[in-house]
Amino acid sequence: MKRLFVAALAAFLAFGIDSGAQNFDNTRFGITAGVTSSSSKIKNVDTKSISMYHVGLALEAPLGAGFAIQPELLYQVKGMSMSNWGNATTGDIGKSFETRVGFVEIPVQIQWGPDLLAFRPYGFVEPFVGYKISDTGKGEGSTLSKELQKVEYGMSLGAGIDIWHIQLAAKYFWNFGTVYKSDISKTGSTIGGLLDGNNFNGFAISAAIFF
Repeated sequence: MKRLFVAALAAFLAFGIDSGAQNFDNTRFGITAGVTSSSSKIKNVDTKSISMYHVGLALEAPLGAGFAIQPELLYQVKGMSMSNWGNATTGDIGKSFETRVGFVEIPVQIQWGPDLLAFRPYGFVEPFVGYKISDTGKGEGSTLSKELQKVEYGMSLGAGIDIWHIQLAAKYFWNFGTVYKSDISKTGSTIGGLLDGNNFNGFAISAAIFF
């Protein structure tokens, strides 16, 4: 599944570069940044979202008929906060824990929207893949950050608008893989429940300037 997803993403990226070469005059390079709010849904654990950030580079290439492809290279920070976690039966309860994870992420937006001359509204679907390069943990159980998976992958749905050299966009994203390694439950009863639906899902708002 993971290999198929990465192969599909690579094909999208190659197609975007080729299309950009064919429409060189209309291809735009830009800088993008924004806010990322993410969390995880974990069985029997009170989780909360935390707001972090993303920043990086973007390339927008028109494909014709209202379609465009926009691959990006981002430094993306996601995470979650949780409280009252652990095993209530054994009394092995943690009061609070927060993790923040930095990924080098490659999202590829497949956009469609009409060009209305002064502006262009559009919707998009966006597969993405990322590699963890940093992690920090705060509170009880902060060592859990070391058990995070190296690779993340998922899908986003969103909408945006191009106004001259400015682009504004909002999206909701889903991570398809698990955040923690599959053998994390062997490290103790406190964190065994983290395998129950622990994906970084959330909402992001971005602003970009194109040249």
